[in-house]
Amino acid sequence: MLRVSTKGEYGVRIMVDLARHYGSRPRSLTDISQTETLPLAYLEQLVKLLREANPPLVMSTRGAHGGYKLSRDPAEITMGEVVRVLEGPIAPMICATEGEMTQVCNFLDACKTRYLWTKVRDAVAQTLDSMTLAELATVSQQESSAAAQFIALSDIHVGAGSQELCLPAKDGETKVRPL
Repeated sequence: MLRVSTKGEYGVRIMVDLARHYGSRPRSLTDISQTETLPLAYLEQLVKLLREANPPLVMSTRGAHGGYKLSRDPAEITMGEVVRVLEGPIAPMICATEGEMTQVCNFLDACKTRYLWTKVRDAVAQTLDSMTLAELATVSQQESSAAAQFIALSDIHVGAGSQELCLPAKDGETKVRPL
């Protein structure tokens, strides 16, 4: 299956953290590492990629109150831009690589499935390119709040032939609801 590497995953998490703190003081990698529970040494490698991107996605500030900030407003940064900096071109298969192919498939001229892989590439690219970092930071913030309201399926009880559903409530009591 198509997978994003830890480089892509952790890099996106760095960017979301910076977006959440956009407009405030620079964030240290130690703070980001602790907040996101990511290895500090790996974050140093990833921010180097983000800083050296063209155009840069992050800026660094030296000193006692130094750290990293986004180079521009999160609403101006697409997730496609972020993922391509971290992972390279979107390429579900050799024959469906964005830009120039670095490898050539021997079956390219007679390929019966290239159309599928091109559609997959385009769908992934369109999704990433249509979402901004600001949008992802907002949605992920809302989902973290919603996660606190998660109810485990093992806590839901429906009796055989019952017309009622028993759900645990926030106060620890059980709420009975009709089905």
